[in-house]
Amino acid sequence: MTNSGMFDDPEKIEYLENQNKLLKKKLKEAGSKIKRIETLEKHHLINNGDLRVEIKRLEKKIDTLKKDIEILREGNEVLGIYRQN
Repeated sequence: MTNSGMFDDPEKIEYLENQNKLLKKKLKEAGSKIKRIETLEKHHLINNGDLRVEIKRLEKKIDTLKKDIEILREGNEVLGIYRQN
């Protein structure tokens, strides 16, 4: 291809330049979206960790309350106290 042949089709060059601009714009938007998603993911991980800790704490409290109920039932049984419905 000669030098003159490289510039025979200015419309094609303009089209490719426009495509290049469009692709750069989309790349920038995609980078922005990725960053936003990573930030959201980070917050979700933190919240999930906090929720897991709270769930474990509540599960322990539930177990303690169940044991307390069982102890009270046994104590009431020994004392002859029965619940009336």
